[in-house]
Amino acid sequence: MSKLPKSGELKSRARELMMERHGFLALVTFLVSMLYLAASFLLNSAFPAAGGTMNLALGLAGSLLINIVYYLFCAGQAEIYLNLCRSREMRLGQLTVPFSRRPEPVAVFAAVQFVIQTVSMNLGLWILTDMRSENDSAKLLPMFGILFVLLIVSVWLELGLSMVLFLYCDAPQKSGMQLIRESFRLMRGNRGRMLFLLLSFLGVMLLGVLSAGIGLLFARPYLSTAQALFYQNLKEG
Repeated sequence: MSKLPKSGELKSRARELMMERHGFLALVTFLVSMLYLAASFLLNSAFPAAGGTMNLALGLAGSLLINIVYYLFCAGQAEIYLNLCRSREMRLGQLTVPFSRRPEPVAVFAAVQFVIQTVSMNLGLWILTDMRSENDSAKLLPMFGILFVLLIVSVWLELGLSMVLFLYCDAPQKSGMQLIRESFRLMRGNRGRMLFLLLSFLGVMLLGVLSAGIGLLFARPYLSTAQALFYQNLKEG
């Protein structure tokens, strides 16, 4: 197995590739972000959080649907970034290819992501609420421990799933569960490297947020190119 490049090397190569087509990649990032925000706004307007059990159920169903559509666009994005790394043609129409190719594997992945994120967020909020109302300091330490374990498990799962969309681009004929298993196999022993790579982008992402989101049109393509290179090196390694 060839030696995998370090994060600094990946980021250097990602900058070179990304800057060659930055305008196009910024447009892709903008379009996907706007579509997601518009869909989320419409959902929240239709099913407000304090609208009863039926609204809660419909809101969750709507959120899952939006999640599926969003990840289908993300799969199209992944294909664009893989094409960038492989010196292949990139077209805006590639964003919608997963909708007509085989959306089912991405839908399964999106549903799994939705469950993980929903359960993690609600459990975390429930624990934090209990911690705020708890007066007995002896009980706070176990709560901190549970919260920490929840965070570790969530991060472990997310890192394990991080290659699914890239794998889908290369093998759309596989089922969602096959892609998930393959992603976990690829990430075995590589979660630390991916986590370090993601953490190294915190400063760039923070600057992007502080610039009213405009800087994210640079930060997001930069990160996505680095992730595509990470996948490419895992597959070649």
